[in-house]
Amino acid sequence: MNKLSLKSKQIENEVLRNYKISSPSKLPLESRKFFKNYFSRREKLFHDCLKLPKEVFKNKRLLDFGSGTGEHDILYAKWGSKLDLVEINPISVAQTKKYFKFFKLNKNLKRIENKSIFDFRPKNKYDIVVSEGVLHHVNNPYLGLQYLTKNLKKGGFCILQLAFDFSHFQRSLHRYIINYLKNNNSNINVEKICYKLFSETINRANKFGGRSKKQIVYDFYTNPKHKGINLRKLLIWFKKNKIKYYSSYPSIEPEGLINGIHQNVTNEIIMSFPSISLFQSINFLLASADDQVSLKKIIKLSSKNLKIWSNLMLKSKLDDIENKKNINKFNLKKNFNLYFKNLLNIYNVRNQSQIKKIKQFHKEFEILNISLKTQNIKKINKSIKKFEILFKGYNGVPSNYIVGYKI
Repeated sequence: MNKLSLKSKQIENEVLRNYKISSPSKLPLESRKFFKNYFSRREKLFHDCLKLPKEVFKNKRLLDFGSGTGEHDILYAKWGSKLDLVEINPISVAQTKKYFKFFKLNKNLKRIENKSIFDFRPKNKYDIVVSEGVLHHVNNPYLGLQYLTKNLKKGGFCILQLAFDFSHFQRSLHRYIINYLKNNNSNINVEKICYKLFSETINRANKFGGRSKKQIVYDFYTNPKHKGINLRKLLIWFKKNKIKYYSSYPSIEPEGLINGIHQNVTNEIIMSFPSISLFQSINFLLASADDQVSLKKIIKLSSKNLKIWSNLMLKSKLDDIENKKNINKFNLKKNFNLYFKNLLNIYNVRNQSQIKKIKQFHKEFEILNISLKTQNIKKINKSIKKFEILFKGYNGVPSNYIVGYKI
């Protein structure tokens, strides 16, 4: 296994210094209301989105690389896992121990080590390995993945939460703006600029994630290392380390794959042709509004289309064919033509909507660069406030989860 380079060690220390000031993971789990809501959302994520029901974790040996203050691990423990945790921040380690004592789950915490993930030496292999929000903050994420997956049993699950480069492009632009302004004025207050220019993102993360605004700033903006990981490269890394893609959220799986099980199925196609997830990556890049908002027109047209389809099947009598039963050819042709006319309209509306969004995104990117040249924070903020897509709502995809299993 490769040794950690001097640069990698330096970055690791800088990230640690940043997180000692404000932990990115600390949540108010002591609040019964907050914990109940948090527990419910995490269970939904694993059961409904990642296809990992809580029963998967029962009596399993689990390793968490970069466990932070232990919030996620409390849930794994409640689901019955036996945990080994690795966390470089001593403040976070102390908080983790408090949580496990508070929730009376010390029997599930088999081992917690205050050290770098690259210095950890396991005694056994694990049924499940987890790393959430860590690999995109290290200098060499591939090496981190190697260290993690070499400790995984055959058939065991590898669960990652990280920043894809497409997903975090908009947040990377935030950091680009800060660096641009700092390079021209080293005395600027980064926190104040963040609250001024990126208030929508910070307020949204505060509202839905439960973290303080200071935590968000220190995680998103003052953190010295934020490396967007390319999805295509990640899938290649999976293959090199004998990890097969299993699930993801938001899903990286493209629509339209129909192979039977006698051929390569979805996860095998994704592993063989990782670039096939490009269109999903574009969706991650442009993400701003909730699905039900951005797809409002499509939902309405789809409902109409399904009614036309039902009418086609009913009136042509193709919905229930019996031998020697006459088919109404006139109704079949008439309703068939009506259905496909409506179908083409749906695809046209969807494609035009996406093209319009891409053009608007590009236009706003150009406006941003023009306003940056002024180095005037008020003018930059004025431009950002007028944007329709860039830096709005989700501001890209804040978290990408991807699961694989060892073959």
